[in-house]
Amino acid sequence: MKTKILLLLLLVLGAETFGQIAVTDNTITIDMNQRVDSVEVLIKKGKYSLQTEGSYKSIIINKEAVLYPELSTDLKSDKESNHLINSLNGVKLKFGSNTEYTILTTHDSIPKVRKYILRSRSDWSWSITFGANTIFYTNRSKFISQKADDGNNKVNKVNDQKHIELMPAIMFTFINNHENISPGFTGGLGVNFEEISVFLGPSLGIGQNIILTGGVAVHKQMRPSSNYFIGQTIDSSVTNDNLNESQYRINPFIGISFRLDKNPFKN
Repeated sequence: MKTKILLLLLLVLGAETFGQIAVTDNTITIDMNQRVDSVEVLIKKGKYSLQTEGSYKSIIINKEAVLYPELSTDLKSDKESNHLINSLNGVKLKFGSNTEYTILTTHDSIPKVRKYILRSRSDWSWSITFGANTIFYTNRSKFISQKADDGNNKVNKVNDQKHIELMPAIMFTFINNHENISPGFTGGLGVNFEEISVFLGPSLGIGQNIILTGGVAVHKQMRPSSNYFIGQTIDSSVTNDNLNESQYRINPFIGISFRLDKNPFKN
């Protein structure tokens, strides 16, 4: 609700203060008679018909998708090719979650190019947080070497005493940061001294700085090797480590992470 009010306020202020751009229902009107070098107005998502008042010499319209800053190693825009048109009247503009139109015009009496920027912005964005996730083991079976009544070592299956695993993680959450409490969706990477784990699941943001997440984790566990079976007679040199192997498994997890002002892993 706050965002909608702010958006409406910006549109009103844009019309009253600058006088160059007016937005009503499904129409955007640009007044070319007003002398201005650059104007930027925030537009709601939707389809609009473009209209103009006044005269101009030439027009160029650029359309681009503004990428979210997080997770992007190169902040290049998904830009459509520039196109020169003879008239703005009736041109259809479609605004998605993050769309920007730049309209450039020239006038016979004024050699300097005028720029009109029409932009839409999503309430949702990516947040990067650091925290810890608790993985719950649903399968704790493992093989051990056990001496049987006949004196031979045989393979036996037992349950591992380890029920959970705590792993530090960096989490990437797509969330509405305009709300103090908002649901979202999170993916993350956990790293310890032996493995990398992947986390995925729904999340809940609290006050923009705390993210609670639950879902599934893909990580490595020591589980019975397919080379052995229960009751198999083995040599005394075969250890418990030989009877088990590292396997990627899926288990549920819950976690908490925090949005910090800097990377805690940097010196």
